[in-house]
Amino acid sequence: MKLKILADENIYKLSQFLPNDVELITYDNSKPIPSLSGIDALIARTVTKIDKSTIPVIPPSLKAIGTASSGSDHIDVTYFQKHGIEVFDAKGCNAKTVGEYIITVLLLWSIKRDKNIEDFTVGVIGAGATGSEVKKQLQEFNIPFKMYDPPKELIKEGFKSVDLHEIMDCDILTFHVPLTQGKPDSTFHWLDKDKLTSSSFELIINAARGGVIDESALLDALAIGSVKDVVIDVWENEPDFNTDLAEKAFISTPHMAGHSVHGKLLASRIICDKIGSVLGFKSNPANSKLIEKEQVISDLNYTLLNLILRLHPIKEYDADIRNISSRPDKAKLFQKLRTDRSYRFEYPFIRIDKKYILEFEILKKLGIKNSD
Repeated sequence: MKLKILADENIYKLSQFLPNDVELITYDNSKPIPSLSGIDALIARTVTKIDKSTIPVIPPSLKAIGTASSGSDHIDVTYFQKHGIEVFDAKGCNAKTVGEYIITVLLLWSIKRDKNIEDFTVGVIGAGATGSEVKKQLQEFNIPFKMYDPPKELIKEGFKSVDLHEIMDCDILTFHVPLTQGKPDSTFHWLDKDKLTSSSFELIINAARGGVIDESALLDALAIGSVKDVVIDVWENEPDFNTDLAEKAFISTPHMAGHSVHGKLLASRIICDKIGSVLGFKSNPANSKLIEKEQVISDLNYTLLNLILRLHPIKEYDADIRNISSRPDKAKLFQKLRTDRSYRFEYPFIRIDKKYILEFEILKKLGIKNSD
């Protein structure tokens, strides 16, 4: 009898990683999860809440639940583990993609605000896979930074976290932590009213999880000027995002920082590997080779700003969310934006005319190569 996996229909190229003796059944995430009777594993995305309310009856066939994302805060992990169900995520799958989002934000911010980014210190909160990738990007661009992750310091030999005072003294904060509650190192509302009223920041970026920042307190800080700019990709009550914050942000995006062809392929491969370790099969990556994309730019009058906006759709994401912010069905449209938009290519898989590489050293630092 074939193994059966039920998965969100929008998980990128999942079928290509599954062997022929595994039957893949897909579901529409806008509807309730179908019956899991006879299903060996469930693979979801962050748009679907997986807990007792959505799966009130756990069939004996179910052995594993996976999410094709870097975090599992949408899954009641404790509940399912108590019932003997293995729970997996694809942590680190989009670290490179998010790292590129952060450096793109910093470059755009420095250009639009007419600032030298090397004059500002970036505080990276969270030193896991994504935080470490952000660190690499900052090093490449000679941007001063500090790393804050006290829990990692306790378990990772050789890693040293700065203290709270040092991180709050940074000019810019960028968040790369999971959302946790009820623990000594809880990240829920980590950046709260107390921290925001006792410090000032040029820029705050959240591409981690909504809820890490108290959005009401952040709006107050923007109003009084203690925080000058914010970039928000993840939202506290997602998908019902905060309209006021979206409109006041320097850049607002609909949880798209980690969306790339390469990140999504890696997520599918990682989760298939983990599910396979429980169900007894090996994933098949042979059919998912990447095709490099060549971005042809012929206009000789391109500025660096326009080049960046051509190579990364971040301002398109921003326009998308602003266009729906006043709609009564904005939560539904937010989900649709995440599903319908094409995935971007990471910078190392983009090719452009050599003259731009020679003229703008930044493009080479991003990993973009010439098309010759």
